[in-house]
Amino acid sequence: MALMLKIAQRYLAATFIPPFVISTVFFVSFLLIFQLFRLIEIVINKGVESQTILEIVFHIAVSFLPMAFPLAAFFAIIYTMNKMSEDSEIVAMRAFGMSKAQLLMPFLILGSLISISIFLLNSELIPYSKSTFRNMVIKLTSDGALTDIRSENFFVDIPGITLFAKEVSDDGNQMKDVFIHVKEDENTQKVIHSQTGALIQQSSGEYMTPRVRMHLKNGNMTTTNLESGDIEKVLFKEYDFPIISSSSTPGFITKDSMRTNNELKAIVQKNSKIYNGMKKEYEASSKEQKNQQARSLNNAKESYYESRLQLWTRYNTPLQCLLFIFVGFTLGIKQARESKKNTGVTALIVLIAHYALFFGAVSMIKKGNLHPEIGVMLPSIIILFLGIYLYRKLDWLS
Repeated sequence: MALMLKIAQRYLAATFIPPFVISTVFFVSFLLIFQLFRLIEIVINKGVESQTILEIVFHIAVSFLPMAFPLAAFFAIIYTMNKMSEDSEIVAMRAFGMSKAQLLMPFLILGSLISISIFLLNSELIPYSKSTFRNMVIKLTSDGALTDIRSENFFVDIPGITLFAKEVSDDGNQMKDVFIHVKEDENTQKVIHSQTGALIQQSSGEYMTPRVRMHLKNGNMTTTNLESGDIEKVLFKEYDFPIISSSSTPGFITKDSMRTNNELKAIVQKNSKIYNGMKKEYEASSKEQKNQQARSLNNAKESYYESRLQLWTRYNTPLQCLLFIFVGFTLGIKQARESKKNTGVTALIVLIAHYALFFGAVSMIKKGNLHPEIGVMLPSIIILFLGIYLYRKLDWLS
């Protein structure tokens, strides 16, 4: 009996793996399609080499694994249990005394291995892939972009910058009667006008980040603060304006999702100190000072909550795999009188409800209205209780 039990459990595990692999490939491919549409224009216009394209696709695929694994595990377990129920294999296993727990155990073991894999990937590889992919795309987008500047045409390919020149040389580097509009943030705008301008381009760093500056002569620069209404005007004979720099290139940033676990924990601690320090200062301030500090405090709170959100999401994603396998197991088993039961629709409803609650909570967290731990873990806790309810409801003896 013990030998038969081990053979049955190995068979269950082996039956689960192929649909899981196929589902993972499907979900990663499905998510890739939307990114590839964005890359087509870059590939066509920039003449990107096939090796670079494959590298980008690889990094995109890796970055999608934390989203694909839980979904793949959920649908793989439902498919596996559905098929085994329809083929009466579940009935046969029940006939020689196999319990619900024994039937579930191999799937939980595989789910644990998948969860550990996600956690390890999220520690180093996935943040690296996200950073590499994002920065490679921005580098390709920026590389050679300024060669598209034409006389008497507005150039807006650099985010936040509008450039206009009355005359442009054939190589695109020398210009006359140059106008530059810069939107630094929501409240600050800068307008630069000069008689001549010369583009100076360099590259640096691991990703050969483009650095482009415009050497301007005989002009003026006006800075306007829309919130305060302050206007500052400066006349210059020569001025180097950094259109793209390695430190301030639009998009060349390290988001929390691109940080390793250790880096993210350090950011959380840093943001915590900043927020708590500003909070104490705010509480000790007068009413007039509080009005001035409220916005800065709210921004600090949002940054703190967003970094905690990213960290707790990495803890929650491996847990999702186990919970989805648990719920999928209870949904997938069909009893004789339920042979026509449409478990796919039920599974889809559960999935939509789970992610609707999760993304709703994420939205509240980013606004600083909900603690990250509660918002991230609450949908998983609800899924856990749903799984327990369905598992206990499962009529094993009938």
